[in-house]
Amino acid sequence: INLVFLHKMHHSRHFILLLVSLVSQNEGRVAGFQSIFDLGSSKSQISKRRTSRSFHDTRTTVVTSSAFPLFATDPSNKSETSNKNQVSADSIFFDIEIQGTPIGRLIFHLTNPSPLPLHAENIVQLAKGSRRGIDPKAHYEGCEFDYSPATIEDGMGRYRWGHSLRGRGRNAIGRADQAIVDRENQLQATHSCFGGQYYGVEYFPPDDETDPGVILTVPVLGPGHGSSKFSIVRVGESPKEWQERLLLNSGAIGKLDPSCLEVLQMMARQLVGPPTVSKAGAFKSGEGE
Repeated sequence: INLVFLHKMHHSRHFILLLVSLVSQNEGRVAGFQSIFDLGSSKSQISKRRTSRSFHDTRTTVVTSSAFPLFATDPSNKSETSNKNQVSADSIFFDIEIQGTPIGRLIFHLTNPSPLPLHAENIVQLAKGSRRGIDPKAHYEGCEFDYSPATIEDGMGRYRWGHSLRGRGRNAIGRADQAIVDRENQLQATHSCFGGQYYGVEYFPPDDETDPGVILTVPVLGPGHGSSKFSIVRVGESPKEWQERLLLNSGAIGKLDPSCLEVLQMMARQLVGPPTVSKAGAFKSGEGE
């Protein structure tokens, strides 16, 4: 384009039409013509626009970077994961009575480090009653297991191979009335089976014939999730078509000591009333109960 010719015509309607055409062809050249002929835009205004654009680009880059951390955790660093997922006790126990008559003790050995450390630690602290001084409902003593035809092993085909205790709905870690959520660990410990998924420790049929395969679980989805509720699930003793499916939507955090199976069977086969926790606690390996 002849710049002299344009300079002579820049006040005319033809010049305006020419600029419109140039805008559609190349926006960058128009910016150049605007700076040459000073068509309502000073150099300072152009500089401000460029500064604004540069800041916008930088801000976009920062947001994008935050979605992908610069320092990712090395999955091979097992010691870091172990410390992070450590639980303060290795075992918990519940002394059971029915209508005031003691029937024995249930002992559960926790997986430690735990794949679901927040849920496991909450059960430990509720068993110990560590918050009982400031929250009289944050413990299990006096709580009853659910009692219905589905919890009675009477050979009528109604038994569901599990016993649940709801607690008092108060947590012993975090806010007492707020459900515990641990999505990161939950995603890392997800297991699929027919019908859906369960979380925490993966279940395998026991090799030891003395191990009944009774699993301690907490609900991580659905009603009562992330609270004081837990369940005792007789996976290994259930019919083959049930087994792992009994764990759906729950998190497995430990298993029953085989020596306590008789107490659990007494709970399941009695017709007197709901089993009640008379005492609960937690201990580390080597400390005793």
